Amino acid sequence: MPLDGTCLNRAEQVPVRVVGLDNLPGSAKLGGRVSFGGIGTTSPWAAPTFTAHTVYLTHSGDSMRQSFSVRSFSAQSFSALMILALLFVGACSPSADTATDVVAPSVGDIPEGGYSEPFVTADVATLNATLLLSFGDNILHSSSMGGGHPIFSMSHPPRVVDEHAKCVEILESEGVRVLDIRDLLTSAIDNAPREELEQFLRDVFPVTAEAAIARIDEIDGDSITNFRDDHFYLRAEDGTFDPLFPGMPSMYWSRDFAISTPKGIIIGHGKAFQRSIENHLMRFMVAHAPELADFPIVFDAAEHDVNLDGGDLIVYDENTILLGVDNRSDREAAILLAQTLDMDVYAVSMPPWDQRSGISRQLLHLDSTFNIVDEKTAVVVPFFMEKEYNDSNPVVPILLGIKRQIETWEESTDSEVGDPDAIQTTVDVIPEVGWLTHYAAGTGEATELETKLVDWMREQGFTIVYVGGPQGDLPIEKYVLERAMFELRWQGSNVVQLGPGKIIAYEHNIYTNQALRDAGVEVVTFPGDSLSMRNGGPHCLLMPLVRGL
Repeated sequence: MPLDGTCLNRAEQVPVRVVGLDNLPGSAKLGGRVSFGGIGTTSPWAAPTFTAHTVYLTHSGDSMRQSFSVRSFSAQSFSALMILALLFVGACSPSADTATDVVAPSVGDIPEGGYSEPFVTADVATLNATLLLSFGDNILHSSSMGGGHPIFSMSHPPRVVDEHAKCVEILESEGVRVLDIRDLLTSAIDNAPREELEQFLRDVFPVTAEAAIARIDEIDGDSITNFRDDHFYLRAEDGTFDPLFPGMPSMYWSRDFAISTPKGIIIGHGKAFQRSIENHLMRFMVAHAPELADFPIVFDAAEHDVNLDGGDLIVYDENTILLGVDNRSDREAAILLAQTLDMDVYAVSMPPWDQRSGISRQLLHLDSTFNIVDEKTAVVVPFFMEKEYNDSNPVVPILLGIKRQIETWEESTDSEVGDPDAIQTTVDVIPEVGWLTHYAAGTGEATELETKLVDWMREQGFTIVYVGGPQGDLPIEKYVLERAMFELRWQGSNVVQLGPGKIIAYEHNIYTNQALRDAGVEVVTFPGDSLSMRNGGPHCLLMPLVRGL
């Protein structure tokens, strides 16, 4: 029998059995928002902190099963739990003689980070909980399948592990709850029905699925993320190398495969083979890991057949998204997000995918070039995102000068010196970067704003801090090469927000960090030389799950 308004008005007293009280921390006190079959109410015992956990109310002798979310626990009393059962379960009980079991949760199941809607109020809001993939020997197992795996590496693996650990230390010292993707995968594997797990392996890992299914009772999150030598260093019948799961060379850039928004989780859809596997893994975790049970998937890019990377999406506020488009994320994704999430989406044009050039890597995602760092402060690469420089970007004459010298050297030496055509492509696409299109909430109706991102941000009252800091007295070429573009390459704008006016950044971007401090932003740093060689920064490392509690 479903709960409805009529049912709530005829509450009855019924016998209540509270099952599992030994699992509670002393006794329990209700708080926050309680939802019954779509009916929401606010408990009079609301508490200032919120920890989501689902408590099930089951009618003995009846198939009806309802649930509500307990948003806070304390060691004061469990009377609220019993009263709620009397008022709401009794409201729809088939008979006053029907007993009701209130199943108390296990302490170990109660998340520590605090979850409630909206899940992320803004990317600059206080960070409460995040997903992250820890590092270890898996870094030696995770080269690209086409890159001579595992012989070639883009950086020094032990330093990558040490640098990543420093980032985790900062998060934990700031009280952020860190959910390791390895643990979440193990949890999802343990809780998924056997037939669904087998089908998942066949769908996502078709080459090795049957070998994995043969060892299915051994498989865990460490298997899939390449931590286990016994599941990695295997041989086929012909003696060739045959790991159970392919290397995951990019999954530690956790921002990209999914994004938490005010409405719930968006599952991305990567253009690269390995990145699409990450999307599948996140979908599986949300479906089966109890730790993620309170987080609905509100948009799945694969179902809409559009490409979408999380690094392109920035939650501006509870009603607004900024989305980099045309490079790693499709413009069609902006339209669909506006329609599906009923949020305003401002699409920011990035270097077009069909005109690949050096700038496509430097301006890879929106968060590679831009981030909001305080309520009215943002950091951005200079020149590209401002209309003022559209026809006078100082990067262009530098590139054209290099192109001319390459062509001259090739003519005079009869040698291949460089790729002048690729440089010309870069010059051609630079004016296309940074333009804004607004897609209206609900309809997705497009309005070309005829302005660029930084201009619009200034209209909203933002102070803009440049990657590389201010030019000062430096000649423009020196400023571009040694400050702005140099620190852009080493992820100067790719910072992650601990809260309004407080960020985590790589320590080597000294000019950008100092400019941010001068603007009143607290910058917490850690070494990232080897991590940044892999083309990502602190913002890429985290998939913030909850912000703004």
